[in-house]
Amino acid sequence: MAKKLVMSFLTAEGTTSSMTIDEPKEDLTELEVRAVMETIISQNVFNTSKGDLTEIKTANIVSTSTENLI
Repeated sequence: MAKKLVMSFLTAEGTTSSMTIDEPKEDLTELEVRAVMETIISQNVFNTSKGDLTEIKTANIVSTSTENLI
């Protein structure tokens, strides 16, 4: 089963910008993810077409599975 960490931020224009990281570690905590997201915002790490990242919106671990038919 594939897993992805999806971190979503609000931008200066009020839109949502997300980034996805494949295969996050199994014991990842809310505090660890929140700390990284706050660092990304405070250090203005990324430029987006919708302005700076200004606020944490959500963070989710998304699990997907594939069933081969052929």
